[in-house]
Amino acid sequence: MGKKNKLKGQKSEASQPARPLKKEVVNKKFSDYWVLGVVLVVTAICFWPMLNNQFTNWDDEFYVVQNQLLRGPDWEGIFSKPVVSNYHPLTVATLAYNYQVSELDPSSYLTLNLLLHLANTALVFFLVWKLSDRKVWVAFFTALLFGIHPMHVESVAWVSERKDVLYTLFFLLGIFQYLRYADTKKSINYWACFLLFGLSLLSKPAAIVFPVLLLLFDYWKGLPLNRKSIIEKIPFFIFAAIFAVITVKIQSNTAIAGTDQYPLWARLFFGCYTVMFYFVKFFVPFSLSAFYPYPSPDNLGLPVLLSPLFIVALLAALWYFRKNKLIIFGLLFFIINLLLVLQVVSIGGTIVSERYTYVPYIGLAFLAAMLLSKLRNDSIKKTVFVSSCIVVAVFGIITNKRVEVWKDSTSLWTDAISKHPEAPVPRTNRANHFIKLSAEPAYAAQKDALLKQALEDCTIALQYKPNHAKGYENRQNIYLRLRDYHGAAADAGALIKLEPGNRSGYYTRGTAFVQLNKPDSALADFNKSLSLSMNDDYTLSQRGSLLFNIYNRYDEAITDFTNAININPKGQYFLFRSYSYYRKGDLVNAKKDAAIAIQKGEAIAADYRQYLGL
Repeated sequence: MGKKNKLKGQKSEASQPARPLKKEVVNKKFSDYWVLGVVLVVTAICFWPMLNNQFTNWDDEFYVVQNQLLRGPDWEGIFSKPVVSNYHPLTVATLAYNYQVSELDPSSYLTLNLLLHLANTALVFFLVWKLSDRKVWVAFFTALLFGIHPMHVESVAWVSERKDVLYTLFFLLGIFQYLRYADTKKSINYWACFLLFGLSLLSKPAAIVFPVLLLLFDYWKGLPLNRKSIIEKIPFFIFAAIFAVITVKIQSNTAIAGTDQYPLWARLFFGCYTVMFYFVKFFVPFSLSAFYPYPSPDNLGLPVLLSPLFIVALLAALWYFRKNKLIIFGLLFFIINLLLVLQVVSIGGTIVSERYTYVPYIGLAFLAAMLLSKLRNDSIKKTVFVSSCIVVAVFGIITNKRVEVWKDSTSLWTDAISKHPEAPVPRTNRANHFIKLSAEPAYAAQKDALLKQALEDCTIALQYKPNHAKGYENRQNIYLRLRDYHGAAADAGALIKLEPGNRSGYYTRGTAFVQLNKPDSALADFNKSLSLSMNDDYTLSQRGSLLFNIYNRYDEAITDFTNAININPKGQYFLFRSYSYYRKGDLVNAKKDAAIAIQKGEAIAADYRQYLGL
């Protein structure tokens, strides 16, 4: 009887906590969401100034301002044509959505970038929460580091880097589905993972490394590497290989830089340097820049030459801690996500780029948070906690200030020049921006000052790098605007020698030759420019004017003006064609074109209007 009562008592005790336990779980979930809310609010505050930023002249012109695919939008073109040497149709589709919302007002583009970054920050929180066996403070610290790290500003505050925040969204969602598949073996999770992987690839080719990461997550979960686990990843590797081939084919002539300037051994050193640079900047994100130039081929510099020692130390650490799953996982996550941007095959014009750390830093942040959580000594824990709070605060301040650097092209390139005054690209990019500003009515009073600053930037750039084609391309245009036609012709000639296929050299020199009274040379240059591309209304108009004014070849002039109108129906082109019709005695078409020119706001001489009866 006593034994029965004892058993009954045990049963009743076990059943008692049922309700409080349920309440405790609810409260725990609420607490987790509250902590996540803090992360998102802090991240949003750090990035908030970006919502007032403008487009920059670093790829934003090609992705948005001049991108005709966004108008309409042209869905067939979006999914069939590369943009800026990349095939990422989903990214372009989201930009097309923004264009429908705000056209060329950058506010909606930047707002969506920030929202995607906040979504990614939340996904990092939940991913780490799952990987760390629901350690909420590990998830908090990792997500906060990811959200406010200064090296991530480039990926978020730069409109053209929409591809970073978008591909990461699908990338992380795909990892979630794979982890669920690893737990349940349900085919729906497997195919959901594959679909999300595809969407990530369609947002940015960097997602190619996804299948390798799946193997890393198997390692983290303690799953065996056997025939079955490899076979189930074959579709991912095949899809990744297809996109790799597409990407190399698209980028081979543009984004992938030539390898003849640096020997193979130097490029291997670059690979070591990039890993070291990104690792160090995770802990010390200071002296950041939108542009990091390659070193001189004659002097790679000590950081590059000593970087293999860092790689040796990193490999030694991986070997020493080979049985420590946490360290191996965190470091390999970081390294795997950098494999495509190690610059052994040079991509782009910079040796390193801050945007390449957007996903890799998840591994380092997770590793740091987990190591901190394992501290046992209370006094050390307090010291580390206070130090971590200070670090996070400093990172947040740097990020907040760094966002303002991306305000516009002037602030962006001025900052880059202050960090790398010898680099020609930031100077010519700023010069290009000043040239365009000088042509705007709002900057009429500052026109000369802007052109002089642009001229100085180009001249300094060419002093550092005499074969910098962009320096000549910009300076020739400055000389034209300053009416220095000899200078314009000389720089155009230098550009033609460097880049014989660059049509801007020919039409600029042709324009200068017109002013220098060298019509035959001008006509030859215009012909050459149009042989390279007929889709240039300016050159067609210039050649038409030359044929009209000097050679009296009115039929050919009419053809050129007509082609220019088909490309860009400016009132000036209609007026020029009207003059050509008039010289031919075709008053009907002359009057028709003149009327259109007037409707488009073109000023027409009173006697010509009177003669046509307008």
